[in-house]
Amino acid sequence: MVISKYLVIVSILFLFLAQVDNSFETESLSKIFKEQVANINHDQVYIDWLTGDALRQISAASGSYQTQYFVYVDRNPEAQNIMLGLFDSVEKNITIIGWDKVSTGNPKIKGHFVTPTGIFVNSVTNMGYRAQGTKNSNGWRGLGKKGSRVWDFGWQKTQYKNEEREIRLLLHATDPDFGERRLGKVDSKGCVRITAKLNYFLDHYGILDNEYEQSIASGTVSWLLPKDRETVKNPGQLMIVGDSYWVFMGADLLPWQACRGFLFV
Repeated sequence: MVISKYLVIVSILFLFLAQVDNSFETESLSKIFKEQVANINHDQVYIDWLTGDALRQISAASGSYQTQYFVYVDRNPEAQNIMLGLFDSVEKNITIIGWDKVSTGNPKIKGHFVTPTGIFVNSVTNMGYRAQGTKNSNGWRGLGKKGSRVWDFGWQKTQYKNEEREIRLLLHATDPDFGERRLGKVDSKGCVRITAKLNYFLDHYGILDNEYEQSIASGTVSWLLPKDRETVKNPGQLMIVGDSYWVFMGADLLPWQACRGFLFV
């Protein structure tokens, strides 16, 4: 009986210390993010919708996810945001680290596709790689400057003119001279384009590298991970893509301008 009470107390203390540790790390990361990546704020209505959708998608996913960092991409053409957050599997809540701009797929351009929604896992099964920094015929370094990280989420289904298609879903930087200035609007072929600063942040802190970190002993992934990386305590593996497109009584409102009556598409 005494032993059981002792174990309960130890368990509670362990959970408390873990929460304190997570809080310290998220506060530190958030500060670094604002200084080195972007200092962007959004209306609370928009934040509540987006974090709520992230929790909904995680809860609806098959299997259970442990506490981990993740990124959420809002493909809404009027938003084009990416959020970095920590999902707490115990408290069932999300701590936001920071926001930045992205570009998702623009299906209005020939050969381009809408970025699919859902939860996508960064796995060694679809080994990521690094950009070569070579320019295409238009002078673009499509995956960013040389050495930029490319996260590969494998072949994913999407829609093109009411037909089902498959695209290779990537998360990557874009051309620093031409592409970065275009972030914040739909522009990609279907992948998620991010800033060079966010690319470095995600890479350096191993935000999505949970499976890669666990595979280091195999010797198959060490070439990809930075030697000077500072991996977070709870690295994750999830990129969640949602769509905050809202319709409110026929009014032309942005998601953070409306409080109810949305349509999820």
